[in-house]
Amino acid sequence: MFKTKGFSSNNSLKRRAVIVDAPDLPPEEAEFYITSVGIADTEKGEVPEAKGLDFEVETLFEEEDTEENQTSEGNGGAFSLVEVKGIGEGTVKNLVKSGIQSVEDLINSDPDAIFSKISGISSKMIVEWQKNANALLSA
Repeated sequence: MFKTKGFSSNNSLKRRAVIVDAPDLPPEEAEFYITSVGIADTEKGEVPEAKGLDFEVETLFEEEDTEENQTSEGNGGAFSLVEVKGIGEGTVKNLVKSGIQSVEDLINSDPDAIFSKISGISSKMIVEWQKNANALLSA
């Protein structure tokens, strides 16, 4: 059981933990404080100087020059899949994994086949991408 004892001078909350019923422990009480640095046994919460925490933060997202940046030749211009209206970087990655490497691959693909390979998209959305890809190539 935990009990509140009131507020202390530095606005940390003084608490009391009480063992009420435990088959292998006798009844016991202990006071502790919730301070700005965590749980402590005194009101003065001091942050200990941590040693050995010298490390570099890893880069989570890196620019990659992979297959998704490949372009397709069509009507005198080169277009990447990300240039098709409605398709973003994440979708390009999923399309590449599904075998769609270029804008022409997208146009010539069966929407139901793509739909079955990529979750979170609909056949209607794929048809819309194909229309946008045709418009891009004809521009």
